[in-house]
Amino acid sequence: MAREAIRLQFGKYNGDEHWGFDAVVLGRDAQGLWLGVTGGTRVARPGLEFAAHGDFVVLVPDDAWWVATFNTAPGGKDHDIDVYVDITTPTTVNQGEAFTLDLDLDVVKRTNGDLGIDDEDEFAARSVSHGWPAWLVTRARAVADRHGAV
Repeated sequence: MAREAIRLQFGKYNGDEHWGFDAVVLGRDAQGLWLGVTGGTRVARPGLEFAAHGDFVVLVPDDAWWVATFNTAPGGKDHDIDVYVDITTPTTVNQGEAFTLDLDLDVVKRTNGDLGIDDEDEFAARSVSHGWPAWLVTRARAVADRHGAV
């Protein structure tokens, strides 16, 4: 039986498009909506695209300020990222698309167990250049700090 297709699309607060890719719905449970992506899937944002080098699973929790990616073949800049948590606005799911705004802060767990917050420089710069309200900056920072605590 074919699984339901869905597109996960990230945007930016200023209206720009960000990362997006096609996935299949694996199911829903108390944690939220689970999506599956196979290696070779096109992952793209304006000006950059690549084929996913391995399968990964994405958790889109209900009403949460984050989206988590679990790599089955850890990848990323150094190919050692086990879990990548994008700090986002709550995701809306509607008619084959899940959409959220990426808030630039990321929590990264590497295969060696290191856990930390990434892209703090982008967060600081874009919160000013995109004119984020103070409450949004405070909320994003609190969510990242809570998930990035060791």
